[in-house]
Amino acid sequence: MKLTNTAESYGLIHQSLHWATAILILVLLPMGVYMHDLPIDNSEQIADKVWFYSLHKSIGMAALFVALVRIAWAVTQPHPRPLHGGMEGFAAKTVHYLLYGTIIAMPVLGWLYHAATEGFAPIWWPFSQDLPFVPKDVMLSNFFKTAHFVCGVLLVLSLGLHIAGAIKHAVIDKDKTLDRMVPGRYEFTGDIPPEQKQSPFSLLVALFAASIAIGSTYIVYNFEYASQASIAGEQSLSGTQTASENSSGNSGAGWNIDYANSPLQIEVAQLGTPVTGTFSSWNANVIFDPDDLENANIVAEVDVTSLTLGDVSDRAKSAEFLDVATHPTARFTSTKVEKTENGYAAVGELELAGVTKDFVINFTFEENNGAAIVEADAIIQRLDFSVGKTFADDSSVGRSIKLKISISATAL
Repeated sequence: MKLTNTAESYGLIHQSLHWATAILILVLLPMGVYMHDLPIDNSEQIADKVWFYSLHKSIGMAALFVALVRIAWAVTQPHPRPLHGGMEGFAAKTVHYLLYGTIIAMPVLGWLYHAATEGFAPIWWPFSQDLPFVPKDVMLSNFFKTAHFVCGVLLVLSLGLHIAGAIKHAVIDKDKTLDRMVPGRYEFTGDIPPEQKQSPFSLLVALFAASIAIGSTYIVYNFEYASQASIAGEQSLSGTQTASENSSGNSGAGWNIDYANSPLQIEVAQLGTPVTGTFSSWNANVIFDPDDLENANIVAEVDVTSLTLGDVSDRAKSAEFLDVATHPTARFTSTKVEKTENGYAAVGELELAGVTKDFVINFTFEENNGAAIVEADAIIQRLDFSVGKTFADDSSVGRSIKLKISISATAL
């Protein structure tokens, strides 16, 4: 049994890498379908789903490593002469190019998707979960997720054609093509198969198929996700206009908020990992003068439907948590503003998910020539507002949600 390739057949190393890649792919593809549909109705189910996602990602990284080793080995080895030429040889070579490309692209795109997503299901390895130059961004994450799916479809098609070709060789042609890839099956005779004329356009056809996959990625992405960014932008603009209209009637020390530079965010622990969410649409009517706290007044409204929270945005807005279909708006109304040791405290009530509770927002205030910078924070105990009641502990979803607001404003 030869370790290296010859013009007659593949060696044991190439055969082993081939079947290792095949086994990993045949494990990953059904696992990806299975884990996607796993329920997440309680902490135990979430933990199970996260475990499967981590397993899938970790095996995917192993598949990438094996595929790279296989390609590196193939480049350094002679390729056995094909037993068929013409259109059949052209088709076989094209499918091989597609297989090599998708086997590499699939885990790479999954890795990029993982790196662009906050929290949720780490890769089981000692290295960083992040990638340089890949920011944590919901829309970027969705794009890589779409590309990973489309690449998976192309991989399944390529794999199906590859398997069909192998069956044809074994059942119809009854030649030794499949034997050459099975360890211990092929008997070396020293007879080199005659050289078959091969079409030079296989790579071009494979690249054309890849370009169709790339185009499909953009089509699916735009259909599924891109409209969300446009809606979020419209919501943000609408919130800015509403706030300006509300503030224009203020008397006293009113403030015009620059919403484009005033992010409203939450941070929640997801399986122990902090995940940041952003509300793209909110507005506030603010009267505040540090020398006249008695007349200070703050009223803020948040469009809860504008929340993006990584891969769990829809779940966070569902009836089980924020229930945005019934309660699309959260509202804070101050009853007084007090001076504190580190700044100020807006004391009032927060209405969230249909529940109203006493609430305090701590903030600092810096003013320079009519321009103000405010850094505010607060802690929302989600169970106080009946948010995620079925997740009463911190094992999957943190009970304490950090509210963070950075405001840039100018005096009216």
